[in-house]
Amino acid sequence: MSLLLNSSFTGASSACLLQRERSRRRRLHVPGVTCRQGSNGDRRDAAPQQQSPLLLDRRDMLLGLGGLYGVTAGPKVLAAPIMPPDLSKCYPATAPALDNKCCPPYDPGETISEYSFPATHLRVRRPAHIVKDDQEYMDKYKEAVRRMKNLPADHPWNYYQQANIHCQYCNYAYHQQNADDVPIQVHFSWIFLPWHRYYLHFYERILGKLIDDDTFTIPFWNWDTKDGMTFPAIFQDAASPLYDPRRDQRHVKDGKILDLKYAITENESTASDSEIIRENLCFIQKTFKHSLSLAELFMGDPVRAGEKEIQEANGQLEVIHNAVHSWVGEPSGYNENMGDFSTAARDSVFFCHHCNVDRMWDIYRNLRGNRVEFEDNDWLDSTFLFHDENEQLVKVKASQMLDCLNPTKLRYTFEQVPLPWLGKINCQKTAETKSKATTELSLNRVNEFGTTAQALDASNPLRVIVARPKKNRKKKEKQEKVEVIQIKDIKVATNEATRFDVYVAVPYGDLAGPDYGEFVGSYVRLAHRMKGSEGTEVQGPKKKGKLKLGITPLLEDIDAEDADKLVVTLVLRTGSVTVGGVSINLLQTDSTAAI
Repeated sequence: MSLLLNSSFTGASSACLLQRERSRRRRLHVPGVTCRQGSNGDRRDAAPQQQSPLLLDRRDMLLGLGGLYGVTAGPKVLAAPIMPPDLSKCYPATAPALDNKCCPPYDPGETISEYSFPATHLRVRRPAHIVKDDQEYMDKYKEAVRRMKNLPADHPWNYYQQANIHCQYCNYAYHQQNADDVPIQVHFSWIFLPWHRYYLHFYERILGKLIDDDTFTIPFWNWDTKDGMTFPAIFQDAASPLYDPRRDQRHVKDGKILDLKYAITENESTASDSEIIRENLCFIQKTFKHSLSLAELFMGDPVRAGEKEIQEANGQLEVIHNAVHSWVGEPSGYNENMGDFSTAARDSVFFCHHCNVDRMWDIYRNLRGNRVEFEDNDWLDSTFLFHDENEQLVKVKASQMLDCLNPTKLRYTFEQVPLPWLGKINCQKTAETKSKATTELSLNRVNEFGTTAQALDASNPLRVIVARPKKNRKKKEKQEKVEVIQIKDIKVATNEATRFDVYVAVPYGDLAGPDYGEFVGSYVRLAHRMKGSEGTEVQGPKKKGKLKLGITPLLEDIDAEDADKLVVTLVLRTGSVTVGGVSINLLQTDSTAAI
């Protein structure tokens, strides 16, 4: 079964009014998001951006999903939001073998303005595999990119200056205000999605300005449906300005199916196309299903100004995003262009890919009743700088794109397409798969993790037995707290790609079962190479990472709710990794929406 999601923004909905009332009632007790207007004109509210036919009553039921909509979480105010950097201080941020100069020309006389949001007709982003047959659109798209590439090299709209924006904010070219030893990083945290949404918005608006077309939009790579799971044909013509030769040619030709479980140093998967498609859809379904009750599982953990010891923690949507980057980039060397932070945006498919990532967030918000994900001013007030379609350097806040009084603020939506991953898919292992696993693995005693860090070994997966905080929880308890596998102190070699997958199974006493069990999620990190002062390659800033994976719905699916313990298996796919601990905990939910 495939479902259609209506992504059109039609105005402030009843859910928005309901949430505004809730915010009003809480205001005297808990600092959070309100609909009152501040002195600078900002309106910050838990803003629905759209009204969906999937919702019968936003307060009670999601049609076809059987989930309830509710609000249980409160805000957390601990430090300060990430603010724009001092643009006069830009540091080398590329690997030595790359000729990409990340830092932009600096104009000390340039002023920073508040962004005037567009007042255009609602623009519709369409799937890349559909627009390929629209010759008028394709002519416009190619012409816009051609003109962008032909601009002077130091123009802020120039194609490579636009690409370098990603390098600057993803490869540590800029440091935080008043913290010269704390770089700005827009991955691995809750600002990943809002920063990239603005990045797409301004890129799209500039392209439209170059061809004098206010209706222009970037297409989205519809990799969450079978028809869109191959590399988009619109980027394959070597004579087109959309073409980039620095791709994995094994993947971008001849209708190869995208593999969201791809690991860059492994051999190509021998699974059939239909099996890879099924695995992809299951991965996407689990990402949504396991994270709807807690936004940080989908979007990443908080990051606050000045924090040095924070553990990088991206959500599972960013993990899927990383897998696509790795699959497209060259399979060796520096994995250019898509496979390296500093060069990824040099390939036009980058923006098409991120357009679908943005769409995934849009769908996620819709399924949660469009409530704000983090009622935390350090998220809402995160502020970014971009050059707009009028060549002005402007600042924007995360909260501004979520304004409930004006849900069409960025003036775009997505064309309705089927969502097969919202339907019924057989995502559990087949009897044949389990039988095969039984012959390959014997029952073994499994220990607890212990107190010392352990290195992952590709030839010998790490298997640990982990106590659950509580078994057989009631429905109300599940609505209040989500059960989560937490892996802490993940250390990787930052100059190489990394991936490990996580599985969970019910033990036989203290013995590991006949196979790894059910796939829960992954840790995926792109290589992060940097140039040192001597011009040689150095490791990036050493930071620990962590991974959180929701398992409440999965335990229901595999009838494991009465288990006291679970076997958690970490399967290293590529890279060098040590982990400092594996536990299962209960975390406070922020929504009772569910698939």
